[in-house]
Amino acid sequence: MLDTADGTAEVKSPVEALRNEDGVFEVSSPYGHVFQVTCHRGRMDVREINEPKPSNVPERILWRIRRLNRDVA
Repeated sequence: MLDTADGTAEVKSPVEALRNEDGVFEVSSPYGHVFQVTCHRGRMDVREINEPKPSNVPERILWRIRRLNRDVA
């Protein structure tokens, strides 16, 4: 699903989008949280990279997913 030219997609549900993927992804929430998600054979490990800057309303309602690496050990 995430085989776009630049490896980036905007989705409503990152869990559904990454369910069958392998690799390392940067996932940005609509509220500004950024996570590193490592997917391998149906398993997802999530690590928060940074917290959002204070804001009132999110500019977008979709999550942004960017592939960082295809290889997972």
